[in-house]
Amino acid sequence: MRRTLVFVVLAIAVGCAVWGLRDPTVVTTTLSRLSPGGVLLLLFLLGANEFVKGLRWAWYLRAARLPIRFFDGLTSYLAAQSASAIPGGTLLSARLAEEHGGGQVRLRHTTPPLLAQGLGDLIAVSFVAAAGIALTAQSRLQLTAPLGGILVAFLAVAAIRSERIGSALAQALGKRQLTRRIVPAEEDARRTLVLLCRLRALGPGIVASIFSSLIAVAILVLLADAITLRGLGPHEALYVHGMTMLAHLFLPIPNGFGTSELSLVGLLNVIGIGFARATAIAVTYRALGLGFRTLVGLLILVLRYHHLLVELRRRPDTAPASAPALDFAVEGQD
Repeated sequence: MRRTLVFVVLAIAVGCAVWGLRDPTVVTTTLSRLSPGGVLLLLFLLGANEFVKGLRWAWYLRAARLPIRFFDGLTSYLAAQSASAIPGGTLLSARLAEEHGGGQVRLRHTTPPLLAQGLGDLIAVSFVAAAGIALTAQSRLQLTAPLGGILVAFLAVAAIRSERIGSALAQALGKRQLTRRIVPAEEDARRTLVLLCRLRALGPGIVASIFSSLIAVAILVLLADAITLRGLGPHEALYVHGMTMLAHLFLPIPNGFGTSELSLVGLLNVIGIGFARATAIAVTYRALGLGFRTLVGLLILVLRYHHLLVELRRRPDTAPASAPALDFAVEGQD
């Protein structure tokens, strides 16, 4: 049954990725304007972006002090991209990370790195957007978006690290019979999340997110230079990418479908690129990213996690109240 569910999820993800290429003429026309060297550079940038994101995920797993090797964390992220086209597909990276925990790691231990990664991304793209606004001399009113992102992230970190808020939440959950049994698991997750919401854990992740954004900026510049005469300056691409990512993070649309494309087209129009060419850049950028991630994810999934597709391994039974990985996750706290 679980194996069938994996196949169904992957089939839907691949279908969504193919749907993203429903108008291939736009993508092929854009790519035809690139030289062979430009196409190779584009593929290199797409691969480098996924590699950096994989390193970022592996870092958060290690920062949580989970018994998972750095390489295993990297492959769990890359394989999870096979389902990136569907809402919630990124949760697969937390599920695959369990495969490397030797039976000591559960989903409640690998989910906090996902939450910490989201907070780090919000801080990173807020700084990128603020830099883009300043470098392109945009209205200072637009700074409210990145400043709001930074404020939300820091308030979330403060709330997570607050013992009072954590105790109040655990007490509220313990009052109801329906949620009482999950209190120990939630406490485990909170303690791991507190560990991740420290500067030495979030800092490198934020740097990796900024580096990933700079790669995305280079991709936008490459595509714009291929199909427009004016091109796109790095500072302009910084502004466009940062504000687009903020719209994606702030608006509760699964995977940013529609919002990211509209934001990208609108912002490219603001800086002087015509609607038709802005649409071509946005469609190509999103379609290539989605298709590339899906193909790489399927490749890594088949090579590294084929047991999920062929025969699921039975996990050894462990006591749910106190897993060894939990002690490992909170060791060394100051």
